[in-house]
Amino acid sequence: MSAVTVNERTSAPAERDLRFTRVLRSEWIKQWSLRSSAITLGATLAVMILFGVVSSLSATGSVETTGPGGGGGDPFSGSGDPLATVLAGANFGVLIVSVFGVLAGAREYGSGMIRSTMAAVPARLPVLWAKVAVLVSTLLVVAVLGVFVAYFAGNAILSSADAATAQWSDEGVVRALLGNVAYLVGLGVIGLALGLILRSIGGGLGTLIGGILFLPTLASALLPDTWDSALKYLPSNAAQSFTAVAAPETLLSAGQGAVVFALWLVVAVAGAAVAIRVRDV
Repeated sequence: MSAVTVNERTSAPAERDLRFTRVLRSEWIKQWSLRSSAITLGATLAVMILFGVVSSLSATGSVETTGPGGGGGDPFSGSGDPLATVLAGANFGVLIVSVFGVLAGAREYGSGMIRSTMAAVPARLPVLWAKVAVLVSTLLVVAVLGVFVAYFAGNAILSSADAATAQWSDEGVVRALLGNVAYLVGLGVIGLALGLILRSIGGGLGTLIGGILFLPTLASALLPDTWDSALKYLPSNAAQSFTAVAAPETLLSAGQGAVVFALWLVVAVAGAAVAIRVRDV
């Protein structure tokens, strides 16, 4: 009798791991069985690199671009920071990654497939962890490639024209590069969480793009300066502190910004866990 008990106890962790492995494999298949996944991720990579190259060429005067009002100049970076110039495409990549994350979370609710998923995994939470793991592993590869290819290609263009460059050894450059990678992946996860919480692609996109990405800029322009101390804790403002070589003094320090953004990420995933656990599908 005791031998049976021991065997059951020792086999339980392996069974749980096997079940999660199967859930993970299922979520991986779901993601890559859709042609839109490869298209969206490919577009993210292409946009980040292409806009970074065009921005660098524009900064060196190799190509002429038309900015607002018809004047010349670089319409992407808008600053003299070489790293901001070569990573100009990250601003557009953020939007695409946000869409990808929300779709990953809300798509099954629109199609009704979520009922089959939850029936197959009654515990439910393993589905969330598997979705997060698949999304993070995918976006991490895309973000690393997009950020670093854009950095090296853009830097090479700036260097060939004897323009100012963001050298690897310069203070804050490596931290900003890794910060951009973390921000892209983190926003995708927040989008996934919002998709699961709101169960709506439109609602998730509206909340993420409007509320998290655009609202802080609008609020900074419309609200009195006394609100600045609170606005710097919003996700996108916190991210500015660790995605730039030198963040404005009005924002948090790089370390503080990373902690605040991580807390927003944890809150979003925790909210998704509660929503999945307590609500009917």
